[in-house]
Formats: sequence, structure tokens, C-alpha cells
Amino acid sequence: MPIHFELVTPERTVFSQEVDEVTLPTADGEITVLPHHIPLVASLVAGVARYRKGNEEEDIAVSGGFIEIQSGSKLRVLADTAERGHELNLSVIEEAKKRAEDVMKNLVHTDDTAYTAAAAGLERELARYRVAQKHRKNAHMPTSSSANLPHDENPV
Repeated sequence: MPIHFELVTPERTVFSQEVDEVTLPTADGEITVLPHHIPLVASLVAGVARYRKGNEEEDIAVSGGFIEIQSGSKLRVLADTAERGHELNLSVIEEAKKRAEDVMKNLVHTDDTAYTAAAAGLERELARYRVAQKHRKNAHMPTSSSANLPHDENPV
């Protein structure tokens, strides 16, 4: 029996299909959901969500939200943001990552709240970066130089 996996953001349904397993980042670490998982509600944190369906596997960059596992192998993820590899632009991610790192350096001993927000932003960008890198590697696209990316990439 497969798992019905639905990943939803405030803007759209990112994914809704039957899959074999899903791995998600939570506040307590990664969890892997298999068919007949016990019902559960958990917090989603910034990171990489991964699903597997047969031989197909895909990573999706996610940020905060909630995970709900219902009896009957139903999994719903309500995420603040979720982006698939083909939707990501490495050059935009690298710029956002650099900005977050700069903010963190400037706030390290001054403003704990702003530093925490910058650290959360950096975690989100690192997850997006990992998903974009893996997508480009699997699609045999260049990964090391953002200058070689196609010009029709969707800006984030």
C-alpha cells in the first residue's frame, strides 16, 4: 500500500501523489514515513524533503511548517515554502546565502533575535542549494559556476 503524500504551501500544491516513502526534516531530526506509519503531528524545519516512488527519487527544499500523518497511509505537509530542484536558480541562492552569512557576521554579538532570523534564513538557503545542486547533477547540468546556468531559469 503506497503513501498518499501531499505537500502544500500557502501559494500552491507542490506535490500530490502516491509514493513508497518520504523523509522529512523535523525539529527532532529526520523522520522517514513508510506505509502504515502511526498517526503523528510534527513541526517541519528548513531542510530537504525526499520522496521515493519505485526507482524515482526527488528532493524538495522546504522551510518551516507542519507534518500530519493520518491513519490509512496519508501524509500531508503544510510548508511555509517548498521548491523543487528545477525551480531553483543557483546564482540567486548563492547571493541570498552570502547576504545571510554577512548579516550573521555583523550581528553575532549584538542582536540575538536578528541573528537567529539570519541563521534560519541561512538554513533555508543551504537546503535550497543542496536541492538545486543535486537536481543539476542528476540532469547533467553544470553545478560549479552559476554563469553557465541557462538564462530561462525561474527566479525565486
